[in-house]
Amino acid sequence: MSQYEIYLEESLARLKDFVKEMNSRPILFVGSGFSRRYINAPSWSELLEILIKNNPEIKKPLLYFIQEHTGDYAKIASDLVEYYRDYAWDNSENTDLFPPFLFNSPTKSIYLKYKITEIIQQFMTSFNIETNEKRDELELLSRLNPQAFITTNYDNLLEVLFPKYTPIVGQQIIYQKKSTDIGHILKIHGTVEEPNSIVIEKQDYDNFFNDQIYLIAKLLTYFIEHPIVFIGYSLSDENVKSILLNVKKILNAESEAFIPNMWFISWNKDIDPTSSPQLDKSISVGNGESVRVNYIEVSSYEKIYEALYQDSVDIELLKQFEETVYNVVKSDTITNLEVDIASLRGLADRTQFIREFIHSAQPIEKPVGRTLITLAHITDPNQLATQWPMTPTDLSQRLRPIERGYRRQQAWYYGFSLIQQVKRQTGIDMKATNNDYHVSMNGVPRYSLKMVELLTDVMNNNPYTISINGKEYSYPKAEN
Repeated sequence: MSQYEIYLEESLARLKDFVKEMNSRPILFVGSGFSRRYINAPSWSELLEILIKNNPEIKKPLLYFIQEHTGDYAKIASDLVEYYRDYAWDNSENTDLFPPFLFNSPTKSIYLKYKITEIIQQFMTSFNIETNEKRDELELLSRLNPQAFITTNYDNLLEVLFPKYTPIVGQQIIYQKKSTDIGHILKIHGTVEEPNSIVIEKQDYDNFFNDQIYLIAKLLTYFIEHPIVFIGYSLSDENVKSILLNVKKILNAESEAFIPNMWFISWNKDIDPTSSPQLDKSISVGNGESVRVNYIEVSSYEKIYEALYQDSVDIELLKQFEETVYNVVKSDTITNLEVDIASLRGLADRTQFIREFIHSAQPIEKPVGRTLITLAHITDPNQLATQWPMTPTDLSQRLRPIERGYRRQQAWYYGFSLIQQVKRQTGIDMKATNNDYHVSMNGVPRYSLKMVELLTDVMNNNPYTISINGKEYSYPKAEN
């Protein structure tokens, strides 16, 4: 075994032990190197070069702008904003270049940002995990169940690899109450799905850095209670430096404090087998300050992903469980809530416990035959949120997320139309009574996760069976 192999084995053992001892899920902080590795996405300088080449009104090469702004890419992007606005208005009738809706935007940077989304999406269109040269790494990565992802990347690679994780973009991370719940992809620099959200030019970065202290404060629980693993960044990355500086300020840490739960993964394709890299690194974070973090140098991410793997209940199930618990706790009638403790004590299997608690219709290998919260226990509309957590709009959102341009005030109609389809197919009006799928109290309709599963089958034209008041109704009907 080489000196480097001994180092790597010891480093990975330290990481695994730390994650285990911390007894919490890691958070992956994902940078541009991640997307370069798996979809060959451009670096910042390469992106600027593509933008310059694609605009015939820009006569100077990237090197000219680098000299002009002493290598400050954000300032270069600010110059390109002006070029692209002029380019767009000079070609306003060419809808293939710039869609008409862009010209209604109050921000002049929208034209540059729109072209950035086009460029990034081109790299994503050819992505296929089955044919990717890093397939083995990607398969190991996709098995992970981290608490969340935080990323400065614009692309939607993480959404493709982790479809059960919900993206939250930009300022919404600060404003949404549940943005720190399990199962989110926090896109702090914007996304290709929302061009205006992209952080690229000087003004964008100024706004981001001004608000970053609020972002870090919102994510403080993450930075204290979870292992934070940086992947796809360099030690000199300004985003990493500014984030660590603000973490240090909030924690009121001393000079060059060691942050034990932060792990920096550095990729090096030419590692010397006789080398033994450092176990931790000092990172200068500006203002003459620095912090130390754990450090692992690798030439492949496979062993990192193996070390981060945790046996886990399905992430979607955990999200539902967390939502249910939240709704129970926030109820102002919680003292009246009846829970069958005997059912809880009888559940040794964690998945079965979670499914029973949220009253899910998903199959359980050994059904207990009891529900924790039943219709008989409901005494106040607030308690409906425990077993029937969804409004009509929530139900429709579960079945078909609201698309861009889809009128939010009409979103409830999609679920309603599927319920009407069930009535036509089976003759059963599921909203006529209180049942496991639907309940109405004081005129307030609510729907359960069981209704989501039923309507998903209806939506996909699958056979289904409804159980109401001890009777079963199937579609299509069984032949006699």
